[in-house]
Amino acid sequence: MYSFMGGGLFCAIVGNILLVVSTATDYWMQYRLSGSFAHQGLWRYCINAIKIEMHIRHLDIKEYFLLSSSAYWNATRAFMILSAMSCFAGIIAGILSFAHFSAFERFNRSFAAGIMFFVSTLFVLLAMAIYTGVTVNFLGKRFGDWRFSWSYILGWVALLMNFFAGIFYMCAYRMQECRRVAGPR
Repeated sequence: MYSFMGGGLFCAIVGNILLVVSTATDYWMQYRLSGSFAHQGLWRYCINAIKIEMHIRHLDIKEYFLLSSSAYWNATRAFMILSAMSCFAGIIAGILSFAHFSAFERFNRSFAAGIMFFVSTLFVLLAMAIYTGVTVNFLGKRFGDWRFSWSYILGWVALLMNFFAGIFYMCAYRMQECRRVAGPR
């Protein structure tokens, strides 16, 4: 039982770190814009204009914040933030599940942690689905040479880590319930 909870806690901590990094970084998509390389995240986009002057190569990076009020940007941001928050709440419940307080006899913390990790998985799945759908159907057609980048991939890896954390905590809950029903031997 404790090995499942330990594995679930490890997956959850790694998943939460990946969620925060994925949400905060600016490499969800990379593309070419007017001969320059550009990349964008959920909060801003950056254009790298390469200028060659007198055999000296300069790299001029311009960053622009996304102040767009498009619904898909706001939905993706909100779901990623909600996912990180519910994963963090699951981590707290997961840590508390190692302790045995008699005051919480009717409240199973490993079950609550598993549910929070599944809720986090649902939120990140919604965020990634919205972003993927809009990018492929709208932005992908607008930019000819584009690709998803590492921040986007971290979001999908975080989804898997949160899902496995939920599975581990549900297995721990199931083992605990089987022991409780069987009684002391």
